[in-house]
Amino acid sequence: MVPADSKAARICPWRAPVRCALALVLGILAVPLSAAPASTQSGRDAPKAAGPERLLAQGWAALAEGEAAAASALAAKALALAPASVAAAGLAVEAEIARGGPEAGLAVYERWLGGRRVDAAYLLRRVATAYLASAVRQRDGALARVEALKALVADGDPDARASLAAAGPTGVLEARLLASLGDETAVRTLIAQLQSIPDKRGTIDALVESGSPLARGPLMEMLGDIRDEHRAAAADALGRLGAREAIDRIKPMLEDGSFPVRMTAARALYQLGDDSGATLLDQLLLSEHAAVRMGAAEALSVRPGGAWLSVARALADDPDQSVQLQAARLLAPYDRELAERVLTRLRQSENPAVREEAGKVLAERVANDFATLRRLLRSGEPVTAVRAAARILELTR
Repeated sequence: MVPADSKAARICPWRAPVRCALALVLGILAVPLSAAPASTQSGRDAPKAAGPERLLAQGWAALAEGEAAAASALAAKALALAPASVAAAGLAVEAEIARGGPEAGLAVYERWLGGRRVDAAYLLRRVATAYLASAVRQRDGALARVEALKALVADGDPDARASLAAAGPTGVLEARLLASLGDETAVRTLIAQLQSIPDKRGTIDALVESGSPLARGPLMEMLGDIRDEHRAAAADALGRLGAREAIDRIKPMLEDGSFPVRMTAARALYQLGDDSGATLLDQLLLSEHAAVRMGAAEALSVRPGGAWLSVARALADDPDQSVQLQAARLLAPYDRELAERVLTRLRQSENPAVREEAGKVLAERVANDFATLRRLLRSGEPVTAVRAAARILELTR
């Protein structure tokens, strides 16, 4: 194992530098790295006649010694001899990530890709992993960091899971992430927090993601919360959890004094297979207010078919960009082309929050092509880039 403070450790974005470097070239580079010289000096003085295989072996040896500039130069020589070589491009990408971070790795990958119409999926995967690892190291973007950790854990990265487990549910975001991954201790931590934190909605969402039956009792208690938004969030969560035992507790909420609570109760019941609120949802689907029609369409979408789909398509052109965004998110599984068109348009919005949310939805729910995901990696928006990287990992598993 390479010490964490060694030069070799600094060339890899995660905690296993040698494994990280070698994994990229397994099955690509035919020359065994054990044949590479122990010193990078012979790499720097390599004769011009050296073939690409020897140059690559020397380049990986240089990279293992922390000599990223030498490795980059050797990769360039190998590419001059074999421009289409995936192995040489892999070394170039790895060297540039070590020198300048994931953005530099993406830049050299795209230069190598040039006009090719088909991406080298596993080279792009390496770039995506570097983006996620970089986000994990950042301390000024908590949401991007947590999303990156979640993506790495979902991809089976043992170091990411070990790092998360070692930290434990010390903060709200970390506890929510652990709970969403099914960690029972974190679930219990969040349940305890429900009584003390002022805004409970993010914690409720994490409990839903956990799928833990432990969450059902505390959420049922919250149906009587004094705050409208908490009653609504609890009803919605119980619907998403499939908690049919909550039906009798939710039904009276159809008469609640708060319209959002009534609407959410109808949605939760509909999701649980109870049609007590279906008439209300059908009426709201005809509302004069676009946001209300959108909410009703979203509530009814838990069952396939019906009028909600045509309503959502119509709302994709609503003047309100937030309604367009909701419509695109809802339409993504049913009309990918329309959803992509709406989200691409919203990416040009003057509102930065709309632009970023559109990028996140595009990366997470719509984009299936690497060209779009590469563009989102370059967005400059941390959470959008993280979700694009996570999507690349998902597509290349």
